[in-house]
Amino acid sequence: MSAESWQENFYKYIHEQSSTSSLEEQLSALVRRFSDEIVQVIIKGLDLPNISLAELDKILGLSLDEATKSIPVTESKLTDATLAVPTFAAFASAITAQTRKDLWRKDASGLACFQHQAKGNPNNYIEHYITSPGDIAVLPWNQAEQIIDKFGFNTVKLHLIFAAHTMNQPVPWEGKFSLKASDVVKYLGWDKRTDLPVHEKLNEIAKAAFVLDCLLVKSVWVEGRNKKGGINASTPTGRMWSVVVDPRGQLNLEGKVEKPEEVYITVQPGLIFQSFLNKAGSRLKEALYQFGYLAQDILRIDPYHDELALRLAIHLTMDSRIHAIGKYRVATLLEAMLPHTVIDAARSNKHKAYDLKQRWDNALKLLLQLRWQIQFDETYPEWLQPGGNNAPKPEDWRKMKIIDWLLQAKLTINPPEPIPELLIAKIEPKPKAQKKLQLAATTTKLTGNQIRKGREAKGWTQRQLAGWIGVTQTLVGYWEKGKRTPSPDMDAKLRQLLEIAD
Repeated sequence: MSAESWQENFYKYIHEQSSTSSLEEQLSALVRRFSDEIVQVIIKGLDLPNISLAELDKILGLSLDEATKSIPVTESKLTDATLAVPTFAAFASAITAQTRKDLWRKDASGLACFQHQAKGNPNNYIEHYITSPGDIAVLPWNQAEQIIDKFGFNTVKLHLIFAAHTMNQPVPWEGKFSLKASDVVKYLGWDKRTDLPVHEKLNEIAKAAFVLDCLLVKSVWVEGRNKKGGINASTPTGRMWSVVVDPRGQLNLEGKVEKPEEVYITVQPGLIFQSFLNKAGSRLKEALYQFGYLAQDILRIDPYHDELALRLAIHLTMDSRIHAIGKYRVATLLEAMLPHTVIDAARSNKHKAYDLKQRWDNALKLLLQLRWQIQFDETYPEWLQPGGNNAPKPEDWRKMKIIDWLLQAKLTINPPEPIPELLIAKIEPKPKAQKKLQLAATTTKLTGNQIRKGREAKGWTQRQLAGWIGVTQTLVGYWEKGKRTPSPDMDAKLRQLLEIAD
C-alpha cells in the first residue's frame, strides 16, 4: 500500500466512525484497524526477513559488544575445601546477630539494636543496627524488625562467602569484587535442588545480598583514660558490606527483571574496617587481622533438616581463633546457639528434653560425616553419646535427668584437617625466654626456594598460603623470589606449617 493510499483510507475510516462513536472509541478502533498495516510497513521497510541480527543491531542502535562489556568481571570460584575467613569480634558478632534474632532489643531511642560484649574486656562492646538501603539512616524498631526477620542462614552463608572472597583479595578490605549468584547457588548446593526453578534460586541470593547491605556495625573500644581522668574510646560506625545487586534478564510490565537469567553482586567491604585501622588502638588493629578457617562443606548443610549442625559448625568456626583446643561443655555450646527458653523447656519437659538430645546427637553425627574430629570426655560416657542407647549405664545414672547429664558433659570438637594444623600455626609466639632459645637453635633463615618447595609439596597456591598465615600474596611472592625474608616469628610459623626441618 502506498503512502497516499494509506492516508486516503485513514481519513475515510475516521469519517465513517465520527458520527456513531465517541472519540475514545474512534481511537481504539483506529488502533485495531491500522496496527497490523503499520507493522507490515515496518517489516517491508526494514526488509526484516532478509537481514542478520548484527545488521538489525546496527539499524536499531544496539550493540552486543556494549552489552557484553557491561557484564562485571567476576571472581574465580571458591574451589578450596578450606577457606580463610575473618573471625574478629565485629565479623563474628554480625553472624550471631543473624542467627540469634531473639537477642535483638529496642534501645532507649527506639532503635533496633543487637549488642555483643567483648570477652576480654567488658568495657568494650559491639552493636549492630539496621539501616535503609543506600544511606546510613538507622531504622526504628518497627521498620528494622521487617529486615531482621529476613536474617537467617542464607544471609549468614552469603556473609561467609563475601568474607572468603575478601580474604582472597591482594589487600583485604580494600577495593571491591563481583560475584555471580549462579556460583553462590553452587557453593550452597542448591544446583542439585529440583524444588525451585533457577530464577527463584537467583532471587533468593539477591534478597540475602540486599539484607546484608542493611547491617550496620558500631564498635565501642575503650583505649584508656586521658589526663583529666575521662575515658578515651574509639566508636567507628559503618556498614559491614556495601552491595550492588544487578539482575539480568527480560523486563516485565512493571519494569522489573522478575525471572533473572543471572544476578551479578558487586561487594565493597565496609569502609568501617579502614576506620578500625586508622582510629582504634593497637589491640583492635591486631584484631582486624584475626582470622580462622572455614570448611566449605559447611555452606552445603541444609538448615531445614540439620539446623543445629549448621549452627554448631558456624559457631565453632568463629570461635576457633580464641578456642583453638576445642574443648567445651555441651551447655556452653547450646547456650551460645539457642534461646534460653529452648534449654529451660528441655530441663522441665521430658519430651522437649528428648527432642533436644536427638537434635544434638544428629548434629554430631553429621559433623562426623563431614570429617570433623570429636572426642568425648570421661564426663560424656558411651551410653550418653550418639548411638549409645544400648551401652551399659552406671547404677547411679538415674540420680539426674538425662538432659542434665548431657548439659554438664564435655567434649572436644575440631574441624576437618588441615584446619587444626593451620590453627596451631597461628597461635601467639611463646614467651620471650623460650623464643630466644628457639631462635638460637634456628641459625639458618628460610630461603625462597625452601618456601616455594614446601608450599608446592602441600599443593597450595601463593594466595592460599598467604591467607593461612595472614599476609598478602605479594609478600609470599617476594619471599620466594628472595626479595624479602620472613621475620623470625613468621619463619617459625612457615617451618611448622610447611613442615620444613631446621
